[in-house]
Amino acid sequence: MNKNPLTYTIISLLFAGMLLAAGCSGRKQQAPAANNVFHEAVYISGDSLSPTAMHVAVVNPWDSTAHLADYLLTNPGDTTNTDIVAKQLAAAGLKGTPVHLQLPLKRLIVYSAVHAALLCELGYADAIVGVADASYIKTPEIVTRIADGRITDIGSSMEPSLEKVIALKPDAILISPFQNTGHGVIDKTGIPVIECADYMERTPLGRAEWSRFYASLVQGLSTKNAETFQQSSRQYNELTAKAANAAEHPRVITELPDKGTWLVPGGGSYAARLLTDAGAVYPFSDNHSPGSVPMTYEKVFRAAQDADFWLVKNFGPDYTLADLASSAPFNKEFWAYKNGGVYFVDTSTANLFEETPFHPERLLTDYVAIFHRTGAPLRYYRQLQPAPAR
Repeated sequence: MNKNPLTYTIISLLFAGMLLAAGCSGRKQQAPAANNVFHEAVYISGDSLSPTAMHVAVVNPWDSTAHLADYLLTNPGDTTNTDIVAKQLAAAGLKGTPVHLQLPLKRLIVYSAVHAALLCELGYADAIVGVADASYIKTPEIVTRIADGRITDIGSSMEPSLEKVIALKPDAILISPFQNTGHGVIDKTGIPVIECADYMERTPLGRAEWSRFYASLVQGLSTKNAETFQQSSRQYNELTAKAANAAEHPRVITELPDKGTWLVPGGGSYAARLLTDAGAVYPFSDNHSPGSVPMTYEKVFRAAQDADFWLVKNFGPDYTLADLASSAPFNKEFWAYKNGGVYFVDTSTANLFEETPFHPERLLTDYVAIFHRTGAPLRYYRQLQPAPAR
């Protein structure tokens, strides 16, 4: 199996939210604002102060009694200032200084291909002036803009070029936060940072609803902000209802073992929720971890040898059933292997990581088609076929 480069590994972690989704810290979840506009998401709340002003709080996923950031979003002409937000925070016993973002933002640096792809889909590629890790972006319009110089590659997300960042004069920088870390040299610039903690959400629709926040940054506060989410949510719920009423509910496993250890999605994870919503039976649903759980190969084999389907991701197209069989001696003893139930996605070419965080219905469509054999065309996965006889 091809090894993922470090940066691509980071992208995959942001997509899955599994290895870092231990944000369920056991602390009491802070109550959202009374008129919170986000109903599916856990780690963001939006308090409408007026039709043209909103207080958006990003809740700390690792300490849900605190905020990572507070933003006052205002449309042109709105005179609301940060004092009202500061008073709300103080009354709730919360520390922090709200950041005032006068909308719409027209010059953004974006660290993640996920968020760049969403802005492009919304029709605001012009708002992206810089990106990190440009070589891992696959969205065609953004690739073109990087090539012709309209978008600047600021370098690695781990060590961005401070000179390029400052020269671009961005209105804000979109960055995915990690536990107990700052943003390096970016913290010294004074440029507003948008804490993109969407990848920590534990449900597909919870993460998808963050698109409303990102849309507001470039569109201004408007009823348009919810359009992408509403469409995704409607299709997702329709598919979930269809899968729940299916005649059969197959057993499904995911991922690959590595050196005797198998990182399986916990039963309370984002990945497990997608499987369940697709009408599958997940063998490890009784483990309620919101993150990935390391298990021995033997334990997985005993619990899931009879799985009907096995979903495999790999960075690179050259993956076959023979590769799967050779990577561990008992892989070919799984029922899914014997019964043609192994499905594969090449993450080096498929836009799985870029598209599905804000369009989980697209991945769910693949899952429903696979698990219930609807015959619908697959967007990401393909069935692994035996190598032709020589």
